[in-house]
Amino acid sequence: MTIELNKTYFKEIENFTFGELSKELLTELFKDGRTTSRFMEKLATFWFPELTNVDEKHYDHVDIEGNKFEMKGFTKGGCAFVPSSMLGKGRYIDLDELAEGISEHKLTYIITDIVNFPKVMVRFVDGKELLKTFPKGKIKLNERESFFAS
Repeated sequence: MTIELNKTYFKEIENFTFGELSKELLTELFKDGRTTSRFMEKLATFWFPELTNVDEKHYDHVDIEGNKFEMKGFTKGGCAFVPSSMLGKGRYIDLDELAEGISEHKLTYIITDIVNFPKVMVRFVDGKELLKTFPKGKIKLNERESFFAS
């Protein structure tokens, strides 16, 4: 499969279990980006075999040409695509540092949508274009539909 920028890929995760936990409980847990992010990083390499999960500072994947990809999740709270070190109570979002990181690493973002888990949407977006469209480093929940539709 060749990765296309600005195309929404529709996936459905059918087989997921963990011990004796019910599928309903797991479904709720996997709607939380803190739970799902590491799983999605690994799963992306199956859906898009040209990706390798590397989990480096500033990016999560590289492709066979050395391009760098940062994965961020869209949840019921929207999607913040700033570095995780800038998120959380008492932390500061430095938009200049975000722009520098995007430029320095020539980042492409992989935005995954888990709002309707186990149905998942995936979209690859050029980092500079993403920041130009969403200059505060966040896509609001009410912008979700148009983001994945365009």
